[in-house]
Amino acid sequence: MKKEIDSVLFLGIGGVSMHQLALAFKSLGANVLGYDIKNNVYTKICENEGIFVSKKFVKEMLEVDLVVKTGAIKDDDKLVIKLKQKEIPIVDRAVVLGQLASRFNCVIAVSGTHGKSTTSALIYEMLRQDGKKVSCHIGADVTSPRFNLKDDFLVVEACEFNKSFLSLYPDVAVVMNVEKDHIECYKSMFSLRSAFKTFLKRAKSRFVFRENSTEFLNNVNKINLVDIDYSLSSKLKGEYNLKNISMAVKVARSLDVKEETIERVLKTFKGIGRRYEKIGEVGETKVFIDYAHHPTEIKSFVEAFRKEEENSLIVFQPHTYSRTKNLMREFLDLFKDMKNVILYKEYPAREIPQDGISSKQLFLTIKENNKDIAYVEKVNSIEKLIKNFSAVAFVGAGDINLVAEKIIKRNSKK
Repeated sequence: MKKEIDSVLFLGIGGVSMHQLALAFKSLGANVLGYDIKNNVYTKICENEGIFVSKKFVKEMLEVDLVVKTGAIKDDDKLVIKLKQKEIPIVDRAVVLGQLASRFNCVIAVSGTHGKSTTSALIYEMLRQDGKKVSCHIGADVTSPRFNLKDDFLVVEACEFNKSFLSLYPDVAVVMNVEKDHIECYKSMFSLRSAFKTFLKRAKSRFVFRENSTEFLNNVNKINLVDIDYSLSSKLKGEYNLKNISMAVKVARSLDVKEETIERVLKTFKGIGRRYEKIGEVGETKVFIDYAHHPTEIKSFVEAFRKEEENSLIVFQPHTYSRTKNLMREFLDLFKDMKNVILYKEYPAREIPQDGISSKQLFLTIKENNKDIAYVEKVNSIEKLIKNFSAVAFVGAGDINLVAEKIIKRNSKK
């Protein structure tokens, strides 16, 4: 970053990506302030590192040299309006990540509709355990996270939302898959695929699963086509995770990671936060959480989960109104025959009801063909139902994990 930037304000500092970027600026010697409407583990980490974090406006926020904003904070936010009136530069999180990433000798960027967090974490762990000087920027909790601008390698999860991954110029580009999602940003599948193609063409080395290759072969040279390696094994469950480890192994080998290191990681890697994660029990009922929020992800998770837990309940929280609207047909196909399902009130994120379809509207449509589905808005209602099952999975990318944690905490006191 430019030397004249002495102070930076992070709007939405409580995000997994934002707090890492804030810590990076802190390590560069900048005075860092943070704003978020809620305290969480990430805001506490920042505070422990000497970063001032507030849930309210303070006058010091109008005295910074730069503002970094997450996509969850809209342009009509009162604080954003005040900052614009002061003519303080406001940049998107993705832009800052791209600028910081350019400082590393080798950037490995993992993109795709599904699997990018786990694949990124696997690649990072393989490089780390092989003794490489490596940092990571991944949208999930990983073992031994690190973001040090003096490292040689950076493994970054490259998210396509708002075309943020196009702020990166990676040395190694990975595309796991491309499915219909974030249509509110791209408007068409052609536009979405074109963005992924642009992302690939920027890299020196490119990795794409062979089954997805027809979307990228045109005008993109020297693609490393990857197949699922059924000879590999790990602690991770589900065929979707076999895809993740197949890609991670292929990329790690291209970066000269030793075979014994790869084997060791596959034997010991337990996964990342909110991916098929058991977090406790409620009486005799095992409680799991998973980040799946796209119909394909939910289907893959539920299939793997119910192979292990036949008498199980799925509690799903839709994420954003627009995704539910744009993937309505896919959600109806997913849930038409699925048993023991509860839809919980949606997590709107950055959106308002007018942007699409609510969880209740989705439920009412599904119920026309599937009577074995329920809709709830209160935690108490879920708590009463889960005791009839040997396992329950709270699924979604919003705050559904907090609902699970709340229920566990309540019952631990009884």
